[in-house]
Amino acid sequence: MTTAPLPLPSTHQPFFEVSVIEAGIVNIPGPFFVDPSPEGSRWDVPALSFLLRHSGTGQYFLFDLGIRPDYHNLTPATYKRVGMFEPIRVKHDVADALAQRGLRPDDIAHVCLSHAHWDHIGDPKRFPASTFIMGAATRELIKNGYPIDPSSSHAADHLPEGRTIFLDPQEPGHWQPLGPFERTLDFFADGSFYFVDAPGHCPGHLNALVRTSNDGGWLYCAGDSAHDWRILHGEARVAVTCDAMTGAERCIHHDREVAQDHISRVAKISKVPRVRALLAHDAEWWEKNKDGPNIWPNTLPSL
Repeated sequence: MTTAPLPLPSTHQPFFEVSVIEAGIVNIPGPFFVDPSPEGSRWDVPALSFLLRHSGTGQYFLFDLGIRPDYHNLTPATYKRVGMFEPIRVKHDVADALAQRGLRPDDIAHVCLSHAHWDHIGDPKRFPASTFIMGAATRELIKNGYPIDPSSSHAADHLPEGRTIFLDPQEPGHWQPLGPFERTLDFFADGSFYFVDAPGHCPGHLNALVRTSNDGGWLYCAGDSAHDWRILHGEARVAVTCDAMTGAERCIHHDREVAQDHISRVAKISKVPRVRALLAHDAEWWEKNKDGPNIWPNTLPSL
């Protein structure tokens, strides 16, 4: 696998100003995510949301909504599993966090949810005017969701009808190779924002490659491609556990082999000069920055 150069900026290149929002804290069981992990080990990780502002149009874009404060209102099947991540702390909904700087939900043009897991979807109903974006495979997850199927982890009304775009990386003609990735979409057709097909973790999983300056800076929003930087550095592996009752193997990724291939691609982009890569649950970055100037309501400096 080779890594082609990222596109050079054009004259008057549009880019995005970026702010990182804490959208909840969860406590994860280490052995379920990272191999090796000491038995019984746990640690806190953030659920990060990214507020993006286009330098040309001034439009606002959200990538992920994190955890809703009233997470007890998730589907019964999901809420039953949430207990393994307690204690869960959500000091504010993303919509309420935006109000710190006078932004209203109606100011957000687009909301992309990287995938349909509970710690990323927040509460879409807080954004009644935004266009939502998800991977096409998500449609299958939710079309017969709760309460149509009482056992579903996904709510059938999860996404607003008439205001949701489902992006299909298999659609010919629009998705192109970029850097180490096989399928990317230049969403605004100006080189400022690329959706990246991120298979393996969950059907419909999307990442984003965001231009953060007009002279060559980038941010890679890796979603749940990996949950710990040790995996990306080759110091640990994606964990596989065994269900004590059924004996079946369990993994946080839907398809571990495909996920591992994508992880290797994320590792490559993270080594490209002037690319900052952040995981959705980036505990390493969070510990260094949570009390500093790189968190909302401030903006994140470009590399």
